Amino acid sequence: MAALAILFANAAPARPVTITIDQARGAARQALLAGDHAVTIALTRALLERDPNDFTALILLAGAQQAMGQDDPAITNARHAYWIAPEPLAKFDAGMIVARSMYRKERFGAAQFWLRRAGSVAPDPALKNLAIREFQGIARTKPVETRFYFGLSPSSNINNGSDSKVIFINGLPFVLSGDAQALSGIGATLGVSARRRFNLGQDSSGFVGLNLVSRNYRLSAASLAISGGKTGKDYAFAAGELDFGLIRRLPGASDRPAELTGLLTIGRNYYAADPLTNYARIRLGRDQGLAKGQAFSLSATLERQLRLDKAQRSATLISAGIGRTFALANGNSSAVSYTIRNVFSGSAEIAHVSQSADFSYRFAKPVFGAHLTLTLGIDVRLYKSPFLSPARRRDFGADLTLSILLPKYQVMGFAPNIDLNIGRNFSNVNLYDTTRQSISLGVKSVF
Repeated sequence: MAALAILFANAAPARPVTITIDQARGAARQALLAGDHAVTIALTRALLERDPNDFTALILLAGAQQAMGQDDPAITNARHAYWIAPEPLAKFDAGMIVARSMYRKERFGAAQFWLRRAGSVAPDPALKNLAIREFQGIARTKPVETRFYFGLSPSSNINNGSDSKVIFINGLPFVLSGDAQALSGIGATLGVSARRRFNLGQDSSGFVGLNLVSRNYRLSAASLAISGGKTGKDYAFAAGELDFGLIRRLPGASDRPAELTGLLTIGRNYYAADPLTNYARIRLGRDQGLAKGQAFSLSATLERQLRLDKAQRSATLISAGIGRTFALANGNSSAVSYTIRNVFSGSAEIAHVSQSADFSYRFAKPVFGAHLTLTLGIDVRLYKSPFLSPARRRDFGADLTLSILLPKYQVMGFAPNIDLNIGRNFSNVNLYDTTRQSISLGVKSVF
C-alpha cells in the first residue's frame, strides 16, 4: 500500500510520521474543516510532491489557501484540479473555489463564469442550486452587468410587406412592386448591452447603460426574383442607445419591494446602413411587489423622434402603461399589460392613437422537457388623417408567440430557446394588410 512520510515540527524535535495516501487525504480534509490550514497545506504539499496531478490534494490545498486569503494560488490550484478531476463532485468543489476567489478579487464576470461551470457539473440539484444562488447574488450586487444575444429567425415577411399584389386607392387598382409585397428570408440578430450601476445612498442607485443591436437579412431565392433588385442589405437595421437611470427604493415590507424609476434614453437607428432616426425618451415608472411573488407596475413615457430621411415623418410620442403579474394556484404564472399611446406627427402615415394589450402565460412544470410561455399581443390603431383612402386608416393587429426553452440541452446555464410566432395585421387600407410567420432560434440563460 502506498504510504507517505510527513515531517511535523513542534516544540519537540521533528519526527517523521508514515501514513497511507488515503489517510493523508482524510487528515488534510479534517484539518481543513477544523480550520487548521497549516496542517492542510503541509499534508497536501507532501501529496503533490508524490503526484502533481492529485486533484483531491489540489482542491484541499486551494481551499486552505482561500481560507487564508491567498486567492491567487487558490485560483491556480483549483483551476488545475477542475481540468484534471474525473469526478463531478471534485469539479464542482474546484469550480466553486475559483468562483469565490474571483469574487473576492472583484472579478465579478469571471466569478459568474466559474459558477456556471460549477453548476453545469454539480452532481445533484442541491449543489446546482447553491451555484445558482451565488450567481444570482453576484448579479444583484456587481457594478457592471453585460448581456449578449444572438439569434436566427426565418420569416415569411422580413420587410413588413403587403399580403396583396393589387391594392385599391380611391377605387382604382394599383399593382404593387415586388419589394412592397411580403418578402421571405432569414434574419440574424446580434445584440449586446452593458450597464454600470452606482450606489447613491441607502435607498437610491443610478446606472449608465449602452445598448447595441444589429439585424441583417438574407432574402429567399423566390423573394430575390421579385424584389426588383433589392437584397437583404436593403432591410438591415441597427441601433445604438445610451441609458441614464435613477432608482429609488421606497420604504415598506421587505417581501413587497416598491421602486420608482426614471430613465433617459438617447439613441440613433439605421436602416439599410443609412441613418434613419435620432431619438430621446424619458420614462417614469413605479414597480410594486405584492403578495406571493406578484407585482404591479405603472409607467409614463415621452419620446421625441427626429427622422433623418424625411423631416415630415418626425414624431412626438406620449404613452402610459399599466401591468400586473399573477402567481396562480397551480404554480403557473401569468401577466397582463395595457398601453395607450398618442403619436403626433406632420405625416399622415405616422400620426395615430393606439391601444395595445399583452397577455402571457408561463407553465411552471416542463411539458415534454420544455419550459413553455405563451404570449398574445393585440394592437388597435386609429390614424388621425386619411392616407391612400378617403377614410382614416384603422388597423387591428394580433401577434401570438410560443416560447420553448430546452433546459435539458443547456451548457453552463445557457439553453436553446425557440420562438414560434404568427402575426396578422388587418387594415381598412389593404396596402397595410400583412401576415408574418417566423421561427426564432437563440440561446437563453436559465438562471
